[in-house]
Amino acid sequence: MNSKDPKKPSEEEIRKIFEQIKKNRSGKNTAISFGFLLHSNYVVHMTFSFLINFLISAVVIGLAIGIHAPLIEITILGYVLGIILLTLIENFVKILMFKYFMRMLILSMGLLSVLTQILILYLIDFIVSTGFHFPGVEQLIIFSFGFSILRFVLSIYLRRWLYTKKIRFLEGK
Repeated sequence: MNSKDPKKPSEEEIRKIFEQIKKNRSGKNTAISFGFLLHSNYVVHMTFSFLINFLISAVVIGLAIGIHAPLIEITILGYVLGIILLTLIENFVKILMFKYFMRMLILSMGLLSVLTQILILYLIDFIVSTGFHFPGVEQLIIFSFGFSILRFVLSIYLRRWLYTKKIRFLEGK
C-alpha cells in the first residue's frame, strides 16, 4: 500500500524537526523541561503552575468533601495564600532538587517529590496558621498523594497539547 495519510508528516519533515530539536537542546535543560517545566518561558510556567495547583487542589478538596471525609480546614483567604505559597516554594525547591538530586528523583520514581510536597504543605500549614490547616498527618498524606497524581496527569496532557501546538507551528500550519 502506497497511500499516505495526509495528516502524518513526511520523513523529511520529521528529520527537520529532529535537527531543530538537537540544535535547541542542552543536556540538563532538556531533562528539566521534560520532567518539571510546563513551558520554556518561566513566567508562563509559573502561571500554568498557579492555575493547575488551584484547580487540582480544589478537585481533591471537593472529592474529599463529596465522600464525607474532609482533608483540610480552609477559609478562602487561607486557601489562596496556601496555594500561592505552595506554588512558589515548590517551584524553588524542585529547581534545586532537579539541579542537585536528579538521579535520586529518577530512582525514587516520584516518591521523593511527594515526600517533599508533604514537607512543604506541613510548613505552609504552620505558616498560615488559620485558614489552611490539615487536621492530621493522614489527611496531609492523602491530600498530597491525590494532588500529586491528578496534577501529574493534567501536566502530561498540558505538555502534550503544548508540544503538538509547537510542532504545528514549526510545520507552518
